[in-house]
This record gives sequence, C-alpha cells and structure tokens, in this order.
Amino acid sequence: MTGEELAAIRHRAGLRQVDLAQRAGIGRHAVSYWENRPRVDLRAWAVRRMAEVLDLPKPPTRSAHPSWQEEADRLAEAAFVAQVARIKARAEAAAAKRRVPCGAKTRKGAPCRCLSEPGKRRCKFHGGMSTGARTPEGIERIREAQRKRWARWKAERATPNA
Repeated sequence: MTGEELAAIRHRAGLRQVDLAQRAGIGRHAVSYWENRPRVDLRAWAVRRMAEVLDLPKPPTRSAHPSWQEEADRLAEAAFVAQVARIKARAEAAAAKRRVPCGAKTRKGAPCRCLSEPGKRRCKFHGGMSTGARTPEGIERIREAQRKRWARWKAERATPNA
C-alpha cells in the first residue's frame, strides 16, 4: 500500500487529517508522514491505529512467508549492527583526535592553557608526549645507550688534551 492509497481511503471516509488523527489517538503529523510515504508499513504503530478507524487491510502475519520474513529481519539486524559499528568507529576516531586544554599547574601556579596532544589529556610540556620506554627490551636498550655515552664521556675525561 502506498501513502497516496492511504490518503484516498481517508478521503473516501470523509475525514480530514486532523479528524483521523483525533479518532486514532495519534498526531496529525503522523497521518501526514504516512500519507507521503512511497510504501506504508501496515505493522507500524500509527498505521495500525489508523487502520482501526479506516478499516484498512490487516498486515500479513509472520507465518504467511516465514522464510522471507526471517531473511528480512536478519538483513535489517545486520544493517543495524553495521550502522552501530560505524557510529562507534567514528566516535573513537573523534576521541583519538580530540584536543582539550591541558590544565596542569605551571611554575607560576596557574593552569596550563596549551592544548593536549591528540587523544591525551596533557600537552607536550606536561607529559603528553612519550615519557620513555615501557617494555623490558626498550628499557634495556636505553640502559645500553646510557652506558656507551658515559663510557665515551669517561674516556674523553681520562685522556689529557694536548
């Protein structure tokens, strides 16, 4: 059934949109909405209320075409899950790029007004950038680099300059 057919049935019953809405216990905008749809879902709440007033045909039951209905329900659910996943991914991407005021206490005691690093809560001056290695391999790599540096420094100090 199309929205035009619904409007024609309402006209044949001699009702205005406002009258149908009042008798069905719905808003006039709901009547207008369904009359402007290319396809009217007879299972919708507002349409069922209008059907009681206008004697519209009953919606098909689930048992009429169970395989078709199950497939339609499965596809609708899959589309909904995919849409939710896209919304979550978009929100996570926005959170990863978000920059907020740092707010750390500066040397003068005032809150820092710099923006944080993307996705973090502190600016580059107050810990938003990397604060060093965290894995045992990375820590050992830094230790070895420090040993070499200090060995070079000691070697330079030990040899007198000529």
